[in-house]
Amino acid sequence: MAEIVWTFENGGSASETAALARRAGGVLSLRIPAGRIRERGAASMRLTPSFGRARRGEAGYWFSPYGYYGEWDRGNGLFRPGGDRMNMPMFGWATPRGAWLAVVTSLKCYPREVVEARDGEYSVSCELGAELCRGPYEDFEVEFHPFPPGTGYAALARRYRELQLACGAVKPLRDRAEGNPALAYAAVAPEIRIRQAWKPVPSPVPHQQPENEPPVHVAATFGRVGDISRAMRAAGVEKAELCLVGWNIGGHDGRWPQAFPAEPLLGGDAGLREAIAAARACGYQIVPHGNFRDGYEIADTWDAEWVCKDETGMPVFDRRYRWGGGLPYMVCPQRAYERFATKDIPRLAAFGFRGLGYFDVVSIVDAPTCLDRRHPCSRADSARWWGLCAEISKRELGGFASEGAMDHFAGSLDSVLYASFDSPPDIERGNAEGGGLASGHVPIVQLVYGGIWLQNPFTQTVNFTVQDRYWQLKLLEYGGRPTFYFHSKFLTPNKTHSDWMGSGDLSCATDAAMAESVAKIREGCDVWAPFARLQLEFMENHERLAPGVFATTWGDGTRLVVNYGLEPYALGGGAAVAPLGYSLSGPGGRPGPAL
Repeated sequence: MAEIVWTFENGGSASETAALARRAGGVLSLRIPAGRIRERGAASMRLTPSFGRARRGEAGYWFSPYGYYGEWDRGNGLFRPGGDRMNMPMFGWATPRGAWLAVVTSLKCYPREVVEARDGEYSVSCELGAELCRGPYEDFEVEFHPFPPGTGYAALARRYRELQLACGAVKPLRDRAEGNPALAYAAVAPEIRIRQAWKPVPSPVPHQQPENEPPVHVAATFGRVGDISRAMRAAGVEKAELCLVGWNIGGHDGRWPQAFPAEPLLGGDAGLREAIAAARACGYQIVPHGNFRDGYEIADTWDAEWVCKDETGMPVFDRRYRWGGGLPYMVCPQRAYERFATKDIPRLAAFGFRGLGYFDVVSIVDAPTCLDRRHPCSRADSARWWGLCAEISKRELGGFASEGAMDHFAGSLDSVLYASFDSPPDIERGNAEGGGLASGHVPIVQLVYGGIWLQNPFTQTVNFTVQDRYWQLKLLEYGGRPTFYFHSKFLTPNKTHSDWMGSGDLSCATDAAMAESVAKIREGCDVWAPFARLQLEFMENHERLAPGVFATTWGDGTRLVVNYGLEPYALGGGAAVAPLGYSLSGPGGRPGPAL
């Protein structure tokens, strides 16, 4: 059985019980027709299965698809991991009576998980917010997959991966790399991002036109990109995929969806071609940073017709932020595909870009609803249109990468810039969102999509060789692909904007700074060398061996033990993992080198 609680705008509520249907393998499911949801006129609906409850002090855990993890040992609290959305439509928990994986199979964009503790009683629920209650675009259905008591979170995450593979939503990276040289290369090459130019952020001019556009700051010309490529080659960096950020007119986020001409202060279109040629002459792939989600009034293609509309017919924009181009409007994904991606991505390929084309934002935010009558899109429709944009990149450039790990078009993703904005130390100390109920972070995204996507696990693991030891180890524990970023810091911090990619940075402002940065890239390549082949393997297990000691196991039998503690951790047979160190065993295994 399951309890369904409908909550209304006036603060009232109504509850009912529903029987769960039994399917093969002991799977239980519940479907609620869209018409039934709409008829209730509720502001939210929360579904809690009878087995989704636990008592304080019991053995077990809960986890969110973002990686938040908690046990049944906290006081009162309520937590919605991810707020109004889930990056994957799944979550799980275990009690002494069994373990369960909940998978939302219909109305997936976007329900949310709710974990609540009250007077010693816990519940884990699936909730629909106001938008899905008032305008469900399809029936709601959720499945509950059973596991024996004591089953760990890794097994539950693997089940979701199996479901995604079985239905054809995704394919293994190893299979996709066959016959795709660009993807095969990227799988064993670190990403090197070079932020070349930008206007002030947050912008002092929200509504920009050419006559009031703020000045563009130049950090790395196209000629400097060639210098970086040659310096890396001379330092022995054998493989790398460069991504040019802010190459476009106006620099980073300067005039989207307008991209061309290449920023004149960097060297214009001719300079861009030379930079691409220089990188490729060194044996590297090189790709553009693009954007088909944000739009600015300064774009030469500006037309409010292609902007998403709200229920009043007004254009949708983000009131919270002002990026380089000013106030960012949300481009309708259908129009993004029809008017921009189909035209601009082939043009990028013609310049010589080749690799995993990077298009910002779309995999780290929820797909929008557009209520413009000329191009209406539900959230699911928008995700499909974004997926079509991604397919153009895969066809024209060789692959597709974006910012985060939302799986609303999982089958189109080849790489993500960071799988999480979270900070495990803050969660553990109770200083982060969910600190009251969450006690740690586990690699759920990596257990599902490791071996399917390339990923850098956290924002703070960017430039991992210049971050502190903790983040260096996290990159390895979570099976990350190293991402290095010249000029990761570019904002003028205030209450709405602040840099987010760790405390360290790379620079090419002088020859000495460039040489130091290249040395850190080479150092990272050396550390990552025995891990690179694991990008093609599934992550099969992750577990805590002791406080501060974690083990990750991949499909080929490779096992990594990471020790965040200040004392050695004994492995048996006289071996030990040094404090703030790691040990890699199995194919290609070895003790961890100094970082």
